[in-house]
Amino acid sequence: MCGSAATWTERIAPLEGGGAVRRQRALAALLARAPSPGLRRVKAVPWPGGGWRLAAPDGLRFARSLDEAVAVLTGRYGPLVVAGPGDASTAARLPEGASGHALAVWAAALRHAGFSAEITTAQFTLAVSPSDVHVVPCSGPPPEGACVAAAAGARSLAGWLEVAAGLAEGPTGPPTR
Repeated sequence: MCGSAATWTERIAPLEGGGAVRRQRALAALLARAPSPGLRRVKAVPWPGGGWRLAAPDGLRFARSLDEAVAVLTGRYGPLVVAGPGDASTAARLPEGASGHALAVWAAALRHAGFSAEITTAQFTLAVSPSDVHVVPCSGPPPEGACVAAAAGARSLAGWLEVAAGLAEGPTGPPTR
C-alpha cells in the first residue's frame, strides 16, 4: 500500500484549504442516508489537530483518521454503503462534480463495508479491498470517464458517491436509477 492506512485518504485529496470541512460534509451526507438507523443518529466532527469525534446516543468515540472513523462506525452500527438488491452491474461511471474529499470518504466506506472495487479517475486508480487500499497515479483520464468496477452492485455503489458528494437527494439509500 502507498503510505499507511491513515494517509491513503490524503493521497486522494490533501487536507489543506478546508479539506476537513469538505470531508465532514461528505461523511454527514452518508450518515444522514445510511441504511442503519443507528448510523443516522451519529454526528461526526473533525477534531482540531487531526482525527474525528463521533457522537452517538450510546456515547462519544474518537478516531485518529477518516479511515479509522469509518471503521469504528461500521463496526458499531453497520456499513455506511450497501449494494442495491438485485444490482448485478459490474461497472458504472462516477458522477461528475464529486470532490476528492467525497471520493476519500466513499472509498473508506466501501473498504469497511467489505467491498472490493477498482476506481479509476483522471488522477489515480484506487484498488479498494476490505484489507487494503492502493493508490496508483494515472497519466491521463480514462477513455470512458471516471468509473468504478466491482464484482456486483457497481451502479448502486456509484449512487452512494453521489450521496457523499451532495449530488443526490432523498431520505435513505442511494438514488434509484
